[in-house]
Amino acid sequence: MNLVLEADAKKPVYLRIKQAIVQQIKTGEMPSGMRLPATRDLARQLGVNRGTITMAYDELVADGLLESHVGRGTFVAEPYPHGHHDNGRSAGPVKMSWDGLFADSAESHVISSLLDLYQVSTLRDVISFSGSFPDNATFPLQEFRNSLHYAVRTLGAEVFAYGPATGLEKFRQYLATDMLESGIRLTADEILMTNGSQQALDLIARTFISPGDTVIVENPTYPGAVNAFSLAGARLVGVPVDTNGMRTETLEQVIALKRPKLMYVVPSFHNPTGACLSRERREHLLAIAQEYGIPIVEDDYGSDLRFEGAHLPPLKARDTGEHVIYVSNFSKSLMPGLRIGWCAAARPVIARLTALKQNCDITTPPILQAALWDFCRRRKYHGHLEKIRPIYRERRDAVIRLLEREFPRGTTWTKPEGGLFLWVTLPETIDTTELLLNVRQKGVVFSRGHLFYVDGGVRNTLRLSYGNVTIKQIETGLTILGRAARELFSRNADRTADKFLTHTVPLV
Repeated sequence: MNLVLEADAKKPVYLRIKQAIVQQIKTGEMPSGMRLPATRDLARQLGVNRGTITMAYDELVADGLLESHVGRGTFVAEPYPHGHHDNGRSAGPVKMSWDGLFADSAESHVISSLLDLYQVSTLRDVISFSGSFPDNATFPLQEFRNSLHYAVRTLGAEVFAYGPATGLEKFRQYLATDMLESGIRLTADEILMTNGSQQALDLIARTFISPGDTVIVENPTYPGAVNAFSLAGARLVGVPVDTNGMRTETLEQVIALKRPKLMYVVPSFHNPTGACLSRERREHLLAIAQEYGIPIVEDDYGSDLRFEGAHLPPLKARDTGEHVIYVSNFSKSLMPGLRIGWCAAARPVIARLTALKQNCDITTPPILQAALWDFCRRRKYHGHLEKIRPIYRERRDAVIRLLEREFPRGTTWTKPEGGLFLWVTLPETIDTTELLLNVRQKGVVFSRGHLFYVDGGVRNTLRLSYGNVTIKQIETGLTILGRAARELFSRNADRTADKFLTHTVPLV
């Protein structure tokens, strides 16, 4: 079998292999019933890791194009989706072939990256440092159940009706009051309840972005935001991030060249690096937004998760000119399955976002809003935060301890003061795609750093999430990951040395 892979460096290798196989099935070069090479053999032929072939085969089996039989091998599925007949036999029911029917936006490298992140973060029976979500064991199930019962008993049919598109008024009033503690002054009319902050980002993108508009983001940044803005047709421009967050000193030059429509930032416990935008840079960013009249989308997913260091006010708290569109949620700090977030902004913005939301899903479930309102007003949410902050601090410290002990020399990492993840930079000779394929076979997964960059980024970075792993899992998983990184570092160093000795001319 001779596969020709498309030369798209931004698309994962396993997806390029998948596409090459799909093409050969469509052209008849691979007929129904044909046996494909073993994963080990094809990996050797293409010069890739065996796990890459396995991922490609798994995708094709899920799509119904291949069939896998234990002990026999992997075969082209029969019947072929386009009604192909093999040796005159009836093909049976004709299956739909979805390949080539999706919109260009749904086939973009942004979608491929998100699928990649999602597939890794939702794997079961592995030690996962990939998913950016809290530990199920911390969920306050009994207390929230009590709040659900209270909502049904006291509000009755109201919580089972559609409810206003903006959200339950009681809850919006509570949020407006609660945000005063962070210095944010607004009214309930300036708040829109959403199904998680991801919906808020999607609504913002569709409200503000026309194809070709420029959006400034941190680089690296949260892939969900990249997805929302890219699908709306935005051109993304990344501004580098360091330990103090976005490097705002480069911002004015970028604005002069690109004339952006929006700026998107995660100032507190930045996803993926864990960095916090310094107080000075927060003030600088707001001054730039005011001078140039550019809205800032502030994604505050986790300022409640600070477990050390001085509190830094949200950008919205210092926003005297209504330049900031504030987005937050309960997914990382409480229970992600609630899918409750909110957006706070000037009334004209909320009016337009509400119109789009009403067309999208009518309303966020009132029953869940009512239960969460009761849970919060009884201070159960604040009590929950007091319980989980020490847990995540202990896990962060364990991750850092294992990084110091197990990883190769030259490895560096961030030390976040809160949030759920930190950023690791390995020696330049280590490709984290190769590292992931190696450790995945040993039951460990993580998020590769280049998936968070808007321009492809570097290949030797990764994000480690400690939210949903126990101390024991951290010790076991990072020991495996560190050993694999050391082996790659040593092997690649030997290759470099061999290449140097082979291709250099001695000085005489």
